[in-house]
Amino acid sequence: MEAVRVYADIHGLSPEAFEEIRQSMPFDQVVYKDRILAVDFEGHYIDVEPFLNDCARLMDDDGWGKLDFIDQIDYALTRYVIKKGSYTTKDVMVDNVVEGMS
Repeated sequence: MEAVRVYADIHGLSPEAFEEIRQSMPFDQVVYKDRILAVDFEGHYIDVEPFLNDCARLMDDDGWGKLDFIDQIDYALTRYVIKKGSYTTKDVMVDNVVEGMS
C-alpha cells in the first residue's frame, strides 16, 4: 500500500505561475490546462505545504482551490482550502467522509 494520496484542483494559475510552481512541485504527474492545475498522486509521504504556499502566492486574485491529502497509514484526511495569499486546513477522519457519502 502506498502511504499517501493527494487530489487537488487549483484554479487561477497563469502559465507563468505554473512554470514557476512546476520547478519545485512534489508531484511527478499533473494536468495543467486553462489556468487550472489538477493533481492526482499516490505514493510516499510528501510535504505539500511549500507547494500550497507557492500556489497561494502565485494564483490570480480570484483564484481558489482545494487539496485533499489522505494518509493511508493513519487513515486520516487533511483538506486544504487555498485562496490568494493563504490556505486553511481541516482534519477529517476518513471514516466520516465515507459514511457521509452513503
